This record gives sequence, structure tokens and C-alpha cells, in this order.
Amino acid sequence: MSRVIRDRGFASVDFNFIGTALLIAAIGCLLINSATYFTDPGLKIFHRQLVWMAIGIALMVVFMVIDYHVFFDVAPILYGIGNAMLLYLLLWGKVTAHVKSWIHIGSFQFQPAEFMKVFTALMLARFFDSNDRAYLNLRSFAIALGIIGLPVFLIFVQPDFGTAASFAPLVGVAMFFGGIRWRVWAIMILTAIVVLPIGYFKVLRGYQRERVMIFLNPERDPLKSGYQVTQAKIAIGSGGIHGKGFKQGTQAKLAFLPARHTDFIFAVLGEEWGFIGVIIVLGLYLFLVIQAMTFAKNARDRGGTFLSICLIAFFIFHVLINVSMQIGVLPTTGIPLPLISYGGSSTMMFFMAIGLMANVDMRRFVNA
Repeated sequence: MSRVIRDRGFASVDFNFIGTALLIAAIGCLLINSATYFTDPGLKIFHRQLVWMAIGIALMVVFMVIDYHVFFDVAPILYGIGNAMLLYLLLWGKVTAHVKSWIHIGSFQFQPAEFMKVFTALMLARFFDSNDRAYLNLRSFAIALGIIGLPVFLIFVQPDFGTAASFAPLVGVAMFFGGIRWRVWAIMILTAIVVLPIGYFKVLRGYQRERVMIFLNPERDPLKSGYQVTQAKIAIGSGGIHGKGFKQGTQAKLAFLPARHTDFIFAVLGEEWGFIGVIIVLGLYLFLVIQAMTFAKNARDRGGTFLSICLIAFFIFHVLINVSMQIGVLPTTGIPLPLISYGGSSTMMFFMAIGLMANVDMRRFVNA
């Protein structure tokens, strides 16, 4: 019987979903190759991204074939290990670009905060799997916020505000899909109105406040703090409808655009592939979102539903924030474009998320 269930499960793998994720990652590799071709003659960055992609695909398969309930069982262990690594960074981590975000092991380095996104989503889904109330009571809501809040606090004090803010979708999932009464919504909104001004003046550091000011007025410091956003807008605008062509983007080729293979790779896409290329890539992301929401709707249990929603919420948040900051709608922050921006930790994390979402869909036929 178990063999039949397994066969039926693997036969139900949504290869369109998996294939779309692989296509987005392949586009990312092409853009990284183009963005670094003239400044990295040995193509070391491009080759490293291919390695990260291969490792990410292997992790995707692992997180897809093992029943996601097994991951629910070990979620507290993964969650504990992740928080321990974040605490290690605060105590003994090296400061890189103003933050303690990376654990260095010889020439290898990784960012624990990226993996904590998946671990926290698993922990939150595990909690909701055992909580079937229509509305969360105060205790349950406090537990959900505590699960999210611990890693967010440890990341925020690194201080990495951008990565900490990327956990915000989980709060939305807990409040909206977990179910809270209108009184709690009102309290949360009022609290946010009071806390945000205090956080801006008392918590944010000088360079972080400067990013907000540059967002409001990019001409404030066009050659320093506002340089990235200005050059990104020039790159995207100059792409027109069809783009300038592969490796033909002058902003990337002449190194006018900083962080062109990491956080600002969307600007390379806009310059070289134009409006058509941007619409294609955003359409691929939209397909992933629609499929993941379908997985959540058809999941065999509450835990699978919440896991799919939590993970796809990360994709939505990252795409919206990354694109918005490059067209000047939001302040600049270190949020990568999923499966496209260069980076080992983020690439592996997003592939793990793809594997888990496909995992939920594969096992929708199994009786709870």
C-alpha cells in the first residue's frame, strides 16, 4: 500500500512548477554571466553561481522526496540550530559591510538568516498544523509571533534590517490565514503607528536612515548614497521595449551599475532584455505564485496549507521589494531577486522552498 502511495505521489509531481523554477534560475545565470563578463574575465562569479544552483537543485530534490511531515517533526531541531548560528554571529561573527551576517569557514561562507526563513516557515506551519481553531486566542497568537520574533530579533541586531524585514510575510500569514479578531487587528495597526517613528529615530542607524532619505529624494546625494538607484533607473529606462541585447548593456558593461549581479540584477534584466524580458520574468514568478496557492488550497492538511503559503509569501515579498527599490518606489535594501540574484545562501534557500511546496502538492492524495 505504501508503495502505491509513493508511486502515485511521484507521478503527481508538478513538473511545470519545477521547470518554471529551473527556468528562472537559468535566466539568472545568463544575467550574472552578462553582468560580470567584462569585469570578471575568468567568470569565477558565474561558475560559482552554477555550483550554487547545482547544490540548490540537490537540496530541492531532498526537500521534495521526504514527506514534509518528517520536516515538521525535526522543525524544532532545525529552528534551534538556526537560532544558535544567529547567536554565534552576534558573539563571534566578523563585521562585513556594517553587519555580522556571514559565517566564514575557510574560503567558504554562508548566511544563516537565509536558511532561517525556511526553518521558521516549517516551525510556524508545524504550530498551525496542531492548532485548528477558527480564530487564534491571545496565547496562540503570542506563540506564533514568538516563533517569528526570535530569529527576527537576532537578525535585526546584526544589524541587518533588510533581511529581518523579509520575515514580515510570516506575520501576515499568521494574522490573516491563522485568523485573528478585528480588535487584535486594530491593536496591531495602532502599535505599528506608534512604533514606526520611534524605530526610525531610535533604532535605525545613520546609514539606514540615509537610505530612507535617498528614497524620498534621490538627488540628495547622486554620486554616493543615491548613485545605485539613479543608475538602476537609467539602466531600466534605457532598455526600451526590446532591450539592448545580451552583454550589450552599457550600465553593466562599463560598471556604472553597482551590485549589478546581486541586489540590482533586475536593472541588468531591464537594460538588456527590455520591457518584454521584464514581463516574461515577472510572468514566470506569477505562475509560481498561482501554482503555490493552488498547492495550498489542495493540501491534505492545515500544516501543508500554511507551509505553502509561508514559503510563497517569501517569493512575493522578495520580488516586490527588489523590483520596487530599483525603480525608486521603496528604499534600497539588501533583498535579492529569488533564484536570479547571485548568492549561494539565497539560491539554496529558494530551491529548498520550491522543493517543500512541490512536496505538499505531491502528497495531496494521501489520506490525512
